[in-house]
Amino acid sequence: MDRAIFLDRDNTILEDKEGYLGDPAKVKLLPGAATALAAMRRLGYRIIVASNQSGVARGMFDEAAVENVNQEMCKHLREQAGAHIDASYYCPYHPEASVPQYRMDHEWRKPKAGMLKQAAEDFSIDLSQSWMIGDQPRDIACGAAANCRTILLKDPDHLPPDADTSTLAVSPNFIVKTLADAARIIAREGKNPHPDLVPLPLSSEPTTAAAEASVETETPAPAAVETPAPALAVMPVPASAPSAPNSAPSTPAPSVPSGPVVDSAAIAREVAVILAKLTPHGQPESIKPTLEEILHALRQQSRAADMPEFSATRLFGILLQLVVPLCMALALWDAFATMQAHAASVPDWYTCVLLLLRAGLWLLAALILQLCVLTLHMTTRSK
Repeated sequence: MDRAIFLDRDNTILEDKEGYLGDPAKVKLLPGAATALAAMRRLGYRIIVASNQSGVARGMFDEAAVENVNQEMCKHLREQAGAHIDASYYCPYHPEASVPQYRMDHEWRKPKAGMLKQAAEDFSIDLSQSWMIGDQPRDIACGAAANCRTILLKDPDHLPPDADTSTLAVSPNFIVKTLADAARIIAREGKNPHPDLVPLPLSSEPTTAAAEASVETETPAPAAVETPAPALAVMPVPASAPSAPNSAPSTPAPSVPSGPVVDSAAIAREVAVILAKLTPHGQPESIKPTLEEILHALRQQSRAADMPEFSATRLFGILLQLVVPLCMALALWDAFATMQAHAASVPDWYTCVLLLLRAGLWLLAALILQLCVLTLHMTTRSK
């Protein structure tokens, strides 16, 4: 079974000073969040966001806004550190909602553990080997209810004296200042390292809460494209309907493999062929932006791999290459002068021999320099 690190979203990954973040333009990662999440994933954990989004229930924004914020968050994480989120679960319900359709105490609402249990079912996760990280007591209670180890993001030096007994209904296993500190704790305390995670296949467009609850058919990604699965935006259906995750692909960037070297150019060509074959009657149109971004990233990686790296040896070789034509030109000049001296009415044989010898020396110098250039080129290629 897989292991996972569950994280709250606002004020854990994203900065949210005003509360109820529903505007993608206001998405801003907390310092070091992207690097910390990338490090956590390298430890062998799936990264899953589980957040209460009662702003939907309060009528402040809709579910589309929540998904847009999640996708913008994924974009920032990729751009800053190549970090990837496997899925984003959220609960739009609240017992005192101003929007009637969201007025209920849903099992997914933290501090209940519904989101974590659903994720464990969806991803075959061993919750006892997993972690929950958040900045609120409800996050800690949620993780404890799911039998996860918990980390509270607070400044330990500024917690109230009675925080463990009154402020927090359930004491966290660890209290740290930042996600980077949390990553170090998990690296130190994690046990039974799990093998490399197998990416999930790309999935089709999500249904809305008002649509009939049904599990979408997943469309597997081509085997040649070794890229992470897109983050799933998951929300609960009302209690009257069967509970099933709805998936919405974000646009992940391909992670750079830490193992064998991948032929980026070959993969890019295969992705381009797949992308050209997409039709409204074939693969779902929703994965086209994903494949287009993968194709762009692979081509950039291929160009970067082919681009020679600057070095003093390469610069010296370029300078020598510039001298070779000069030597050739001087050799031709002396050869031409030799012909003129020989064509004179009274040839000066001493001058003719001297010019011819000098032309030969220039030609020999050009040959030696060209051999040096080739040697330097082969040396830099072999490094």
